[in-house]
Amino acid sequence: MSSIFTQIINREIPSKIFHDTDSVIVIADINPKAPLHLLIIPKEESKNFYETKIETLQMLSDTAKLVADKLGIADHFKILINNGLGQEIPYLHFHFMSDKGLNKLKFIED
Repeated sequence: MSSIFTQIINREIPSKIFHDTDSVIVIADINPKAPLHLLIIPKEESKNFYETKIETLQMLSDTAKLVADKLGIADHFKILINNGLGQEIPYLHFHFMSDKGLNKLKFIED
């Protein structure tokens, strides 16, 4: 069975999508740990940080910058990456969190 992220990417499971390209999707976390909590997920699956290509990590970082710019919070966010312990889903993704930017958050309609 494919991971929940693969199912979201394939639109088999509904999600609140903030940003979507051929290589990455940004969605609202269903169990937020901050007022603004998005997940930045590469469409090319890798199990964890150590198995991820440097190009993918760069693309995720670039996407985080784009999200911060779109929300006007370039100086007020944090990124969390779980690896192994604490990794509920064995699929590398970035947690993008802030207590700012909610007023500019608009989701894509499918």
